[in-house]
Amino acid sequence: MVKICSRLFWMLLLLPSMAMAEVSAGLNQYIVPFGQSVQLSVEAKGSVDGEPDITPLKQDFDILGQSQSSNFSMVNGSISRSKTWEYSLMPKRMGTIVVPAIAVGNEVTQVLTIKVLDESSGMTQTRDVWLDTSLSNEEVYVQAQTVLTIKLIRSVNLSQAEISEPNIDGAVLERLGDDHNYESVVDGRRVIVSERKYAIFPQQTGQLQIPPVQFDGMVSYSRSLFAQGKAIRLRSKPLSVQVLDKPASWNKHDLWLPASAVTLEETLPNGALPEYRVGEPFTRSIKLQAQGATSAQLPPLLEGKSIAGFKIYPDQPKLKQSVNKQGLLSTRIEKVAMIPTHTGTLHIPAIQVKWWDTTKKMEHTAMIAGRDIEVLPAAAQGGATSNGISQAPVQPQSESKPQAQQQTTPAASVAQEKRSAQVEQNKQTWWQWLALLFMFLWLVTLWLWWKFTKRQPQQHTQPKAMDIKPAQKAIQQACKSGDAKGVLQHLPAWVSACYQDESIQYLAQVKGLLPALDKEIEKLEQAVYAAQGIVSWSCDTLFDALQALRKQAAPNSKEDVGLKPLYAKQKIHKSK
Repeated sequence: MVKICSRLFWMLLLLPSMAMAEVSAGLNQYIVPFGQSVQLSVEAKGSVDGEPDITPLKQDFDILGQSQSSNFSMVNGSISRSKTWEYSLMPKRMGTIVVPAIAVGNEVTQVLTIKVLDESSGMTQTRDVWLDTSLSNEEVYVQAQTVLTIKLIRSVNLSQAEISEPNIDGAVLERLGDDHNYESVVDGRRVIVSERKYAIFPQQTGQLQIPPVQFDGMVSYSRSLFAQGKAIRLRSKPLSVQVLDKPASWNKHDLWLPASAVTLEETLPNGALPEYRVGEPFTRSIKLQAQGATSAQLPPLLEGKSIAGFKIYPDQPKLKQSVNKQGLLSTRIEKVAMIPTHTGTLHIPAIQVKWWDTTKKMEHTAMIAGRDIEVLPAAAQGGATSNGISQAPVQPQSESKPQAQQQTTPAASVAQEKRSAQVEQNKQTWWQWLALLFMFLWLVTLWLWWKFTKRQPQQHTQPKAMDIKPAQKAIQQACKSGDAKGVLQHLPAWVSACYQDESIQYLAQVKGLLPALDKEIEKLEQAVYAAQGIVSWSCDTLFDALQALRKQAAPNSKEDVGLKPLYAKQKIHKSK
């Protein structure tokens, strides 16, 4: 009883100290490039009421995410209590920005200052993630194509990644296929590049502004499912295009078609030398293709045009757009049924399409030459031959049989019907017995299968585990020959088998798993990609790091990487 009273006494003495609160704020970095987020921490020691008031932050920052944690401890009768709030902030502008005091209950934090640099500063090169945008042509004719390429470059793992669609006023925008992912080396670092392309067709002359695109995502530095990533937002640099008017030499009455290449083709009916006759229709098919133009820009070819000596029945034109290395490829196919109305020589006029070559900056004409065709009289009908002599139709042989052979007596007919009925009944009976036999055999088979499965326990096959030995052997050979590039090449396969995760394919996915391994990878990359100097790397320390990662991935595994005894004191030097 005395002990309980004593504890209550000390706790009552400590309550005033617990009621006193102290709040503070801090940033993870105070100088950042524009487009990169920062982490603001607000910590309250002691007892506080309420949550931080972050309303003043919204004037100069976008709040991407937030979290909180609490800590309570009691050591030698001393009680400490604290609470921390974490906020991911994205600056809205460049320059010096003041982080105002944050109120937490009756207390306020100190004022902080952050400096946001221009994206063109050298600091952007040290990022783990950045955006790069470029244009295929910065000067184009009105309604001509320029290709916008957006590259998301990263050396770390990402989750919840999203890039906004470009919003360009005064232009037609067409996305060119799906995103393309590949590995590359940038400034001596191996990175993963996600590339996206758009075809832009300006509709007005003058300066066309292309605003920045925005990337939002989470950077993950650990493969743990419970690890929280870092929220990040990036904006690309704005671009501009000078849009030129139509050249003065272009006829204003002609339809304007700027493209890098145009082809015009005709498909002849029934082969190269068809036979034309009065009243017999044939189909004429014309295909127009333009590189670097939309299908809406392609002019009509046969619509609304009449040809002397023919009845014309046009079909609905077919429009198609596809993507190739040069950008957008558009196709227009028109088909028309043509019926000659009289014999003799009829003329099919030429088809011409004028277009402007954006590469050579000159006017061209795609053309299908006109031609004359000979129309023959209509084919003879009603049994007439080519020489005009008609022939009587030949009767089928079955109709010329004697009438006596086709007649039967009533008695014979009744007997024949009885025999047919008996045969049909016998067939039905035979099939019924056969069906019963098969049903009996099927039941016996089911009974035997049930007896067999009841005696034997079910066996569940496990998926075959990924074998680490091939990748381990490849790293051994590369290490033995001093091939740093070969070691880097086989590391993803080794880590993939180590974690039993087939999604690990790139070197960037290996980084961040273990600091010691990251250090060795950096040495190997410097040995391969460094522009100058002498770089040394050790097989001994490399395989120590691999063995540590193996134990981290599979704590119960006793298998050693197996190279330490062979290369315990060997160091490999590489110079450039």
